[in-house]
Amino acid sequence: MEVKDFTPDETQTEAIEASCDVDSRVVSVTGPAGTGKTTILKKAYEVLVTAGYTPVLCAPTGKAAKRIKEATGIPAMTQHRLLEYTHPGERDADTGKVIGHSYPKRDKRNPLEYDAVFGDEYAMVNHELHRNTFDALPPGGLIRVFGDINQLKPIERSIPLREKPSPFRELLDNKKLKSVYLDHNYRQEEGSGIIFNAHRILRGFIPQRMDDFQMNITNSPIDMIFSIITEAHGDGVDFASIDHQIITPGNKSWVGTVKLNASLQSFLRSETDLWQHIPRHKWIKTPVRMRPLDKVVVTSNNYTLEVFNGETGIIQEITDYGEIAIDLGDRTVVIPPVQAVMHSSGKMIEIDPRKDIDLAYAMTTHKCQGSEYGHVIYVINKSTGYSQSRPNFYTAVTRARTKVNLVADQRSLSTSVWKM
Repeated sequence: MEVKDFTPDETQTEAIEASCDVDSRVVSVTGPAGTGKTTILKKAYEVLVTAGYTPVLCAPTGKAAKRIKEATGIPAMTQHRLLEYTHPGERDADTGKVIGHSYPKRDKRNPLEYDAVFGDEYAMVNHELHRNTFDALPPGGLIRVFGDINQLKPIERSIPLREKPSPFRELLDNKKLKSVYLDHNYRQEEGSGIIFNAHRILRGFIPQRMDDFQMNITNSPIDMIFSIITEAHGDGVDFASIDHQIITPGNKSWVGTVKLNASLQSFLRSETDLWQHIPRHKWIKTPVRMRPLDKVVVTSNNYTLEVFNGETGIIQEITDYGEIAIDLGDRTVVIPPVQAVMHSSGKMIEIDPRKDIDLAYAMTTHKCQGSEYGHVIYVINKSTGYSQSRPNFYTAVTRARTKVNLVADQRSLSTSVWKM
């Protein structure tokens, strides 16, 4: 097979040919970071277009869809948008759980208009979204899914589903379906210490100190993070930008996102800057204040406003009317204090979409999954032991393109390597 500027190895050729085989309705491709999944996806997509198919590229989150679009040049959307999910409606004031039911308009009776679906970051897809995606395929429609099975499992709503293998794992293990495991890592050949250590983590070994993978063993993680930020700033790396990211396993604990964001905001921003308290959902007990130039993340899809879960940006302005203007890198959006949306019951309700904006100086590994950054600081501490694991560790460090700074105590480092 002739491929411009790309000479695939034997396994990559197998993946391309499997993805282009129109007699195979379902094909799954997996491999660690640096094994060529994105290049294979793009090539197979282009071959199917040439063959007369109408394919679509999607991903489980807005940030993942944006990343794959930037990497391939192919338009991409979230799976929820592809399936035309309704607005979830109101939420329980105490728990934040959706009241009512959000459902896809695309299903067996109203299938997709695309005859080939390419799903990226499929390791993030839960059972509900997976089932609804397959149900929406038209008769004879093809689906090709790509992802890294070594990453974190998807978030499931019900406990029984959490105990099951992920949909991606089930597809890969299904002997009746085609699946390809990529194993040759080209970025490691290019001298990437990040990829070298990612593979050590997968094998259960402690990472090694390398030029682009720094290890900081400490019982004072906050002070160490501040020190790394200061040193990095001298090298032109700004952790207040969306290009670099501090990642932590969870929201809770003194190095979780809630407390860490408050500390980082104070460290990175002048206390003399004007700020405003931003309304929170009732189930969120910690108040949040924001100012122009704060780094923020969208925490829920809002198709009317064209903002999607996981997108990060910089606040440009908070108007006298409470509107928040956010630069998302490729566009600027304005989040109003009041928005009328159609509830799944058919009635109009009013929501405050500002409640779905949060500080993003530090984010969880789950929230960063599907994204890439230049420089990553990954912080683990014995207070985050409940969320430490090898998949979390691997997922976090492989978000980085150029450098990783690990901040950990010795116990957390060991736990994160052996705990599955």
